[in-house]
Amino acid sequence: MRIAYLAAGAAGMYCGACARDLVLIRGLLARGHDVQVTPLYTPLKLEGSRPLATTPILLGGINMFLQQKCPTCGRAPAAVRGLLDQPGLLNFATRFAVSNKAADLAVMTVSVLSGSQGRQRAELERLVRFLARAPRPDLVVLTNTMLGAVGTEVKRRLGVPVVAGLQGEEDFVGEMPEPYRSQAQQLMQEHARAVDLFIAPYTAHAGKMSEYLDVPPDRIRMVRTGLEAPLFARPGPRPRQPFTIGYLSAITGGKAVDLVVEALAKLAEQGREARLRVAGKVLDKPYWRQVQQRVREAGLAGQVEYLGEISLEEKVRFLHSLSVYALPSRFAEARGLSAMEALAAGVPVVVPNRGVFPEMLELTGGGLLVEPDSPEALAAALARLQDHPEEADRLGQFGAEGIARHYTVDAAVEQTLKLYEEALGQGQ
Repeated sequence: MRIAYLAAGAAGMYCGACARDLVLIRGLLARGHDVQVTPLYTPLKLEGSRPLATTPILLGGINMFLQQKCPTCGRAPAAVRGLLDQPGLLNFATRFAVSNKAADLAVMTVSVLSGSQGRQRAELERLVRFLARAPRPDLVVLTNTMLGAVGTEVKRRLGVPVVAGLQGEEDFVGEMPEPYRSQAQQLMQEHARAVDLFIAPYTAHAGKMSEYLDVPPDRIRMVRTGLEAPLFARPGPRPRQPFTIGYLSAITGGKAVDLVVEALAKLAEQGREARLRVAGKVLDKPYWRQVQQRVREAGLAGQVEYLGEISLEEKVRFLHSLSVYALPSRFAEARGLSAMEALAAGVPVVVPNRGVFPEMLELTGGGLLVEPDSPEALAAALARLQDHPEEADRLGQFGAEGIARHYTVDAAVEQTLKLYEEALGQGQ
């Protein structure tokens, strides 16, 4: 099978979608399939030392931004636009990005979703022409439904099946102000007609997105994220002292490290000794400054350590240093990959009762669900695991065993391949 895999970059940061794509692509390649990986927007930042061959970057972020601000920029010579898609330049530009907030990107998002009617139509045309060159793919895979305009043009121009992943993009759109929120959803629904099959990462998400995209439920299938669990295996017992809480994710208000800080402050008020280790790229600097100010006000500066964005090897060491992992996201996580990695490392997790987490913990038994958006509930769960270390050890063991059983790479690749074959059959 010849597969064109369009993988959206994450502005120079490690991301769960990229990690999931990487594991899946390597599994497809290992089974002898021809996978052409095309990065979109920015280069892919991949964990680990194994390289992955990719095509040149298309829909480059600089070109897309310039064409939003200046429609005539799309008429620039192809050589000039190609220079603006160079990985080094794109990586440099992401360091000075104005914003990654949905509210600030609403106008551009609607324009991109408008496809051939949007301001970025020149870049869309360049991408479709690239895909149309021989050898033509048997199947085109979109990382997420925000690329719906690409799917529509691929189906119209190439006539090949299109499969799209569902990655929680409805939460991004939901943060947009009106009328852009409704416009974006309507465009996503229109483009969904060109997609043969959608792949959701957990069961409840499939039902939710059937309604959101206005597509029949049988066009959305569930494939759980595959994780290379042995990479995270713990060599010894879970650390109990000092009681160490870990947070590993992007630093944004949506991921809610501030709630972990509030929970730590409540533990300190109870006279408990605990510390917090935070790792992840800061995507919202004003928010992070507010969190740091709260740490100082609560007298927790000596108990909170920030490590920045960390590599795969550093991540493994980080997880092995934790007594418990907390990710109190304010939105419904679609993958929860960092929580999966913590479970694979034998670390019990404390997560909100929404998104992928109820299904994940039902399958693995590796942690505690708490009331969303409640630092009190989070603090109570953390105190429980501090007071009952044997329970925490059991939860960590259950989590590692559950991830190894229910979230395997082989299962994810085989199930995905079956869906690709089904889409090919529908397209013939």
